[in-house]
Amino acid sequence: MKTTVLRNLSLGYLLLPNLIFSISWFRMPISVCLAVGLAFMFVISYQREKTLKTDLATRHMVEIAFISLAIIAFSGIGGLCFQAFDFWAHNSKYYTLYNQSWPVLFKENGRYACHYFGFFLVPALISKGLGQPSGIALYLWASIGLFIGICWIFIFTQRSYLALIFFLSLGGVGHVCKVLFLRAIGLNYHVPPFFTEIWPVLYQTQWAPNQLIPIIIVSCILFNDYVYVKKPEKSFLAVISIFIWGIFPSIVFVIIFGMLIILRYYKEPEYFLKPRPMLDLFVPGLLFIPTFFFFLQGRSSVVSGFIWQFNPLNEIAFHYFFGVVIDLAVLYGIVLILRLHKSQYANVIHSLFLLLIAISLFRMGKWNDWFLRGSTPVLTLLSLFILHRFAEWVKEHPGWYKMRVAYPIVIFLVLGLVVPISHLKRALTENVVTHTLFPDKVKFTPYPYDQYEDFYQLGKAIYSQQEANQFVGQEGSFYELYLARPLDADGSALGGRGATMGSRP
Repeated sequence: MKTTVLRNLSLGYLLLPNLIFSISWFRMPISVCLAVGLAFMFVISYQREKTLKTDLATRHMVEIAFISLAIIAFSGIGGLCFQAFDFWAHNSKYYTLYNQSWPVLFKENGRYACHYFGFFLVPALISKGLGQPSGIALYLWASIGLFIGICWIFIFTQRSYLALIFFLSLGGVGHVCKVLFLRAIGLNYHVPPFFTEIWPVLYQTQWAPNQLIPIIIVSCILFNDYVYVKKPEKSFLAVISIFIWGIFPSIVFVIIFGMLIILRYYKEPEYFLKPRPMLDLFVPGLLFIPTFFFFLQGRSSVVSGFIWQFNPLNEIAFHYFFGVVIDLAVLYGIVLILRLHKSQYANVIHSLFLLLIAISLFRMGKWNDWFLRGSTPVLTLLSLFILHRFAEWVKEHPGWYKMRVAYPIVIFLVLGLVVPISHLKRALTENVVTHTLFPDKVKFTPYPYDQYEDFYQLGKAIYSQQEANQFVGQEGSFYELYLARPLDADGSALGGRGATMGSRP
């Protein structure tokens, strides 16, 4: 596969849900303008000239496809293997999209659902055509996305499987150290008041694959356009397109994008007076405005504030030290070993570290989704810089694993794999195959799609009223008054049935 094809495929994967969302969630004139604008930007962003010499052979693509299919199966998507608790919400959101007209209104209160639906839109549309919610459609859609992301990583790391494993396991060292420390002093691990931990990519597939997959793809596009193309402004379309996939990662990506633009062009700001850079920035920004008002109708987060404003402060500080400080030290230690702090990307790397620290100091959401999801774009992009250099370093030092300076890297790699492997082990023991073969020994039941009519009712029943309210649009919002598709007599969006993506008959 040529890198030009991969970049075009990446943009297509990100933009397809945006196109569906634009057509289904807004009034006709706005929908037409958004659809035409997205198609126009995709056409002018279509890459034809190669920027990297590395292509992927068919053999590599087949291997990556199997890896992607396995990881997505182990994540719990499609109900093939053990599912983490968050799949209550994932499955219910998917069913809500399948079962109701678009835009979605919660029947209990008549309010618009305000949520980042991006990951579920394509398989939900397929499910509407099939007449039932399809776990296979969701599974294959996720696998395609992860396949695209791993292909990028494979290219950036010069086709190194070791670097790929490193990417999947980077982070989580502090959590392992915390558990070992607590056991050493005779205490058991318990869930913290809220999470301040840097989690490795492979572990995050268990909890938020709907956000992780687009994060990997957008990070790779940013890395490609900054390091190889030398024109980060070309990534703005990808950055804007991720908003309907996940709010917190999108906000962080905008910050990262602005940072890369400043670092690249601070000596030549007049560059943005040229037609093409203005087009790359102005049109995607304009296309995002209706989506911005859609999200603006949402209610505020359940909990927010700086982490030192919450109690018990001593316990929070303890978890923060192990979950953030240790992992930051580990990551920077790797940067020093690879001498990235003296490379041409030193300013970018140090800026990413500062941003990660800043994000870690603020809590938003009951479990601190702001940090758990917002830190992922930073960690992913930072990992790409580290692994890009790691692949070069390995080639420069053929016997690198014998060098003393390599011992910390090996230790960090092993420690980072501890938590993800424990979950992979559970997925291998609790799945549809083992349950079928050993029904008396293995109890496995995936979380249902349709136990609740929509994910507002699920939120109230499984989580709390406050958490359910996060996804309810405010009455009289700008979106409801001026942008949303008008409703018919039964409360469904006009034109929302049948071929126009409405509820099932």
